[in-house]
This record gives sequence, C-alpha cells and structure tokens, in this order.
Amino acid sequence: MYQCVFHSAKISIFAHKFYKMMKKIQILCLAVLSMVFFSSCKDDSGTYAGQLFTNSEKAAAIKACLNSSLDTAVAHLCTSGGFSEYNDGLYKLDFSANQAMMDTLAAHGFGNLSDSLILHTNRMAESCYTVVKSSVGDAIDNLVVYDYDALITGGDYAITDYFAEMKGNAIKEAMRSQVQIRMNVFGVDNIWNDMVGKYYFITNQPVNYDLQGYVLTKMLNGILEEMRNEEYMIRYDETHRVSADSLLGF
Repeated sequence: MYQCVFHSAKISIFAHKFYKMMKKIQILCLAVLSMVFFSSCKDDSGTYAGQLFTNSEKAAAIKACLNSSLDTAVAHLCTSGGFSEYNDGLYKLDFSANQAMMDTLAAHGFGNLSDSLILHTNRMAESCYTVVKSSVGDAIDNLVVYDYDALITGGDYAITDYFAEMKGNAIKEAMRSQVQIRMNVFGVDNIWNDMVGKYYFITNQPVNYDLQGYVLTKMLNGILEEMRNEEYMIRYDETHRVSADSLLGF
C-alpha cells in the first residue's frame, strides 16, 4: 500500500513538472510566432511589395524615388555655397589633379589665379539648378527598367546606381552646352587660359587638360552622390517618402 502511495506521489510530481515544461514551451512558441508576425508586417526589404504591386506601380515608385532624390540633390548643391561648402566642401570643384601646376604658379606669385578659378567654377556650378534639374529629370523620364524587383529589393543605393550606370554619360552630354555657356559667363575659361599661359611661360611645359570634362564629371558625381544619400533616407525613413515611393515601402 505504501509502495502504491509512493509511486502515485512520484507520478504526481512528474506530471506537475511536465505541465510546467509544456507551459514554458507554449509561451516560447507564442513569443516566436508574435515576433514573426509583427516583423512580417513591416516590409523593409520590399519583398512583399514586389509580389503585390504591378510593374506600372513599381516603375512609378522607382521614378518617384529618383525625382525626390534629385530635388534634394539640387537643393543642397545648386544653390549659393552648395558645391563649395555643403557637407564641409565634400563636393567642391577644387582642381586637385592640377595641384602641381597651382603650386608652381603660387611659387611665382600667381596663386590668386588658382583661388579665382576655384571660386568662379564653384559659383558657376551652383548657378546650374535649371540645367541639372532639366537634364537629370529628362533622363529619369526616359529611364528603362528591366528588373523592377532587383532595384526595389536591392542594396541601399540600387536605384540611383542603376540610373547612374544607364544614364550618366547621356546626362553629361545633355548638360555640356549649357555648362559651357555658364563657364564663359563666369569667366572660368579666361582664368584657366591665363593660368595655362603663365605656367607655360614659367616651365615651358604645355598643359593638356579637359577642363569642361572635369567640371561636368565633378558636378554630376556630386549630384548622384546626394541622390544616393536621399535614396537611403527614402528606404529607411518614412518621413522622406512621397506617395508613390511609399507605395512600395522602400
């Protein structure tokens, strides 16, 4: 009889422990399911958006992202002090590739020419709001996308990087004539030619340098980099989104 009571007590203790263990498992499972559910409600990667929306809606969102990024880029750079000062002068047209030439001129009392070239070139670039907005905007309108999902669910800068690869050269060509006109208006060419002439007089060495090519490339690189930064913000900060790009939950 005592043996039966002893075994009953052991069974009771075992059942109680088993019940507590099952409750813990149940709670753990509910916690895991809740995490999965709530994390799936926020589509940071755009995976579900890629499945739910049409190609037309995806195309509209991609172009909305680019246009919004362009607006931010020109607001930062194509304004007084933009290229020359924004982000601690990160995008300044400084002619660093010609530093040896500028050092030689400075050593012979012509350092003011280099300062003047940098000043007037940046002012010229900062005056190009309409040129940049029009040229880049037209390229966005004409952008052809073959894999919408790859851009939507790609890296932080996937859309701008694709745009730069597909349209970068065309944008520079579209900007070329108007930028050249402004370079003349701001006296950039005259200052440069004066520098080249004095450098040749000092060193007897000609200077072969694509001035306009440098200016166009430096300007466009700055605009595209600011567009990349804004694309990142659009993807991760909903306050930077407009209606079309928020449709896909970048």
